[in-house]
Amino acid sequence: MEKESYEVNLDDIVCRRAKSTDNMAEIATLIYQTDPYIYPYWFENNVDNAIKFLSDKILMPGFIFNFENLYVAIDKNNNKIVGLVVALDPSVNLNFDYMPYIKINDNYKITIEKYIYECISDIMNNDSMYIMNCAVLEECRGRRIGTKLLGHFISNMEKVGFENYRLDCLLHNLRAKNLYHSLGFKEMEEVSGFGGYIKEPVEVVVFKRHKGDYLPNEFQKREKYEGIKQ
Repeated sequence: MEKESYEVNLDDIVCRRAKSTDNMAEIATLIYQTDPYIYPYWFENNVDNAIKFLSDKILMPGFIFNFENLYVAIDKNNNKIVGLVVALDPSVNLNFDYMPYIKINDNYKITIEKYIYECISDIMNNDSMYIMNCAVLEECRGRRIGTKLLGHFISNMEKVGFENYRLDCLLHNLRAKNLYHSLGFKEMEEVSGFGGYIKEPVEVVVFKRHKGDYLPNEFQKREKYEGIKQ
C-alpha cells in the first residue's frame, strides 16, 4: 500500500547535526529505510523491533548510528525529521557488539566491520568522510530534500576542513545516483555488496567527491549548518 504524501515546503526545511533530544523513532525509521536488503535481514522483516533497537542505541557511544554521526533535515513547522545523512570520519569508534540484538553471525559481523574499516581506510585522513547512509522519508521524496540536506552538509563540512567524500549506492537506485551526480560525485567502480535476505551479492557503485568538484551555486554561500562536527 502506497503511503500518503506528506506535504512539506522545501523552504521550511532546516538542516543540522542531530541532537540527543531529537525524536529517535523518526531517525530510526529513516535508517531502516536506507537499505532494503540488510536491515530487513538483520531484523527478520520486523520493522517495529528494528525501530525500537535503533532508537534505544542511537545515544550509545561506539554505535555506528550514534547521533554524533547523524545529520538531519527537519520540517520547522512541526519539528518532524524528514531526511538523514550518516557520515563517518576516521576518528569514529565502532566498538559496539551487535550480536546479542540482531540476526548476525560472527562471520558476517567480521565482514561488515572489515567493509566499514576499508571504507574509512580509503579516506584515512582528517579531511575525509565516508557517507554511509542518505535517506529521505518515503512520503517526502521528490521534493529535493535530499539535495538540500546533502548539499548543505558537503558545503559546510568543507568549510570546517573536510574535503574528500566516499559513498556507496545500489547500482539500480537511479534516484540516488542522479542526486549524487548533481552534487559533483563521480562513479569510481562497481563492487559486490552483501545481499542480506536475498542471499546473493548485490551490485554497488562507489562514488567519490573532492573539494573543488562541481557544487550547485545554491550551496556555495555555505549557510550556517547548526552543530557541524569540527
